[in-house]
Amino acid sequence: MAKPRYPGRSFVLNNALFASVWLIFLIPNLVAIYFAPGFGLVDQIGATACVLAFGGFYFFAFGSIGYFPRGWCPEQRVALRWIVLASIAALSIPFLGILATTFVPYLAALLGFNLSLRRALTLTLLTGAMLAAICWYFAPENIGWASIILFAWPILLVLLGTFSQREDSRTELEHELELARQREAIARDVHDLLGHSLTVINLKSELARRQVDSDPQRAKRELQEVSDLSRKSLAEVRSTVTRMRMPTFEGEIHAAQRALETAGIAAYLPSTTTAAGLYDAVFSWALRELTTNVVRHSGATHCWVSVTDHQLQVADDGCGFDADKSLPHSQGGIAGLRQRVNDAGGQLLFARRNSCTIALVTMNGEENFLPLEPAGGPHID
Repeated sequence: MAKPRYPGRSFVLNNALFASVWLIFLIPNLVAIYFAPGFGLVDQIGATACVLAFGGFYFFAFGSIGYFPRGWCPEQRVALRWIVLASIAALSIPFLGILATTFVPYLAALLGFNLSLRRALTLTLLTGAMLAAICWYFAPENIGWASIILFAWPILLVLLGTFSQREDSRTELEHELELARQREAIARDVHDLLGHSLTVINLKSELARRQVDSDPQRAKRELQEVSDLSRKSLAEVRSTVTRMRMPTFEGEIHAAQRALETAGIAAYLPSTTTAAGLYDAVFSWALRELTTNVVRHSGATHCWVSVTDHQLQVADDGCGFDADKSLPHSQGGIAGLRQRVNDAGGQLLFARRNSCTIALVTMNGEENFLPLEPAGGPHID
């Protein structure tokens, strides 16, 4: 894999700034060096150089840990940074003395925000124990407050870093799940769009082929409609992929009329002025998918569509199917429609009554089927 030409562009400034804010607590060390008795000019220069070097590398360490050195695993990058920072802290001991222990919480933060809890806590405790032993040997009178710096603050920072890592992982997982849901929704929309349009195109192409000799004008009209429909479908797919288009119930009534008539199925549809109300989007998708299934699979001669404020029903007098057996094995189509309806808070129900297959989308929990229209069709109890 080619390396970026400008590695610095991978630097995460927010991480570096967040980590570096806490470097302010090193300032008291410098104040003590310059104003407390017992420190000479060499101590002041050496301590200042160590604090500045530690702060500068600490800033770089957190901002570059995701990419530098390239080709290294995360644990190796953490180890390199920890060794460099620990070395700077060790070099400061001749100048700062016991005050050099104030670098330890920063070493623990580096581990806690980048390693697992077990590894970070183990290394932090080992570091604290080793330094506590040294402190006990050379300055036993300071072991009390040194223990707080060597253990209490580092352990707290390790726990805080672990919590931050888990929150970041949870946020990333939620983001990935949302992307997966969006991809699934787009795939479902494209399936619904193409499934309907390609079915009609196929029917019209077949009709034009049969009419090309006996009725050339009719064949020409059908081919023109195929051309128009293909252009419209392409535009719909493009719009759907960019999440800019939602179907309208009025438009789907027209599309259903065209598809059913092309298939030779008598269509009994509501008026195009009929409004689907609050559920226009879900009813539009449902009408598209259900009428496409009627055209493709039912072998019906009649199809009835009824709609109320909270229900949409599509019925046909075709051969029917077993929804309970078909749905678990379907990756799109009816299974996708059921998921869409469920997401909107409704139910998709199927029944076989009086030689008719009925699909009911209900948004209010009412499971009674609607009467067929117009009068004269088979009665549904």
